[in-house]
Amino acid sequence: MSNPRSSDEIAKQAPKSASKSVPSDVLSFPEGGFTAWGTVLGASLIQFCGFGYSNAYGVFQDFYTQIYLTNFTPSAIAWIGSVNAFLILSIGIVSGRMVDRGAFYPVMKIGCLLQCFFLFILSLAKPDQYYQIFLSQGIGLGFAMGLTNVPSIAIVSHHFQRRRAVAMGIVVAGSSLGAILHPVVLNNLINGRLGFANGVRASAALNGGLLFIANLLMRTRLPPQSKAVSYTRVLQNSSRDGAYICACVGIAAFDFGYFFEVFYLQLDSTLHGLTQGFSFYSLTILSSGSFIGRLTGGVVSAYVGIQNTTIVFSLISSAVLYAMIGLHSVASVAVIAASYGFFSGVVVAMMGPLISYLTPEISHIGARIGISFALSSIGSFLGAPICGAFLTSHYIWWKAAIFAGSVATGGCIMFVSMQVILKIRQKTSSVCSKEAGV
Repeated sequence: MSNPRSSDEIAKQAPKSASKSVPSDVLSFPEGGFTAWGTVLGASLIQFCGFGYSNAYGVFQDFYTQIYLTNFTPSAIAWIGSVNAFLILSIGIVSGRMVDRGAFYPVMKIGCLLQCFFLFILSLAKPDQYYQIFLSQGIGLGFAMGLTNVPSIAIVSHHFQRRRAVAMGIVVAGSSLGAILHPVVLNNLINGRLGFANGVRASAALNGGLLFIANLLMRTRLPPQSKAVSYTRVLQNSSRDGAYICACVGIAAFDFGYFFEVFYLQLDSTLHGLTQGFSFYSLTILSSGSFIGRLTGGVVSAYVGIQNTTIVFSLISSAVLYAMIGLHSVASVAVIAASYGFFSGVVVAMMGPLISYLTPEISHIGARIGISFALSSIGSFLGAPICGAFLTSHYIWWKAAIFAGSVATGGCIMFVSMQVILKIRQKTSSVCSKEAGV
């Protein structure tokens, strides 16, 4: 079992030019303090309102399928949430680079304002007007959330190095906490007395207040790069890094299965005859498990390593996807939701630290996270609609569950391949060091 590189080893790999141009007190990470933990809290609120809201799309999937977009298939409706998730991840390739160039604050402000704006536009959408919902929720809201997603994760690297996995785990736990509360709020608003339009507006007001607080808390620490990070150079280096490529493909495959569970669990529960009250809380159970998993991930990885944690928990979460075949009762929904939420939550918590671990130059972290999220967004983009096509209008759940589980298992195999490459690289490096010593 290989251990993660220590902070000293990573620091030594930072560009020498950066060391010369940046003061030593800036290069030494505070690893805590009011500003650092305030930034973590603010970034967590961004995730709460961003991916946390997106992960509650299962509520919209159920509502649109049965009430608001009854003339469209589950697969067509799933494209709205898939495009939203795709843009949240893929826009990171732009917003990540802007963070590296020192534009963190403008990007965050624009992204937060656009989130509130497009939620208001969504509230104006009329029944059976698919294009209105697709443009506002799928494209507009996805773009806005994409502007804030990667920067809110990358900013943690300004304040933490040794505790980075733990800090990033807390940040991404914010999206899980959002995925716990947003389904409860949305189900009671949209399906309650307020209805769709006023319910969405109320959720926009809640998100707007939290996003305002987040912008007050987050602070950058490292100076912007004196020379813009070349994406061509980063892409060239990344394309020759087999471990990094395997990690990106693995994350994409994991996302494929993840969004099948998130989008269809509530609908699956409802159509299997479970009470509406319980079905409304199925996503909350999943997200509660995910919240615990994301907080646990940083602790576990400190003992067994980031790569090993990712491999083991991605394998278990893939196995749970197959269990969707047996969903038929309250107990089965609770067990599947809680277990998948926990194990997948650990994997999600490891994504940022894993890419940071595989990035030798700290100045490239924003770009590399952006690239990896953009590549992995393919899984979130295709997962739910393709599974919806397997599902068909007759709701054949076993086909979709087997396909999602198989793709996610393939992602686990890619993580294993990543670890093999790192082992070979480590052995080669140690042999070269011994020969140089001789």
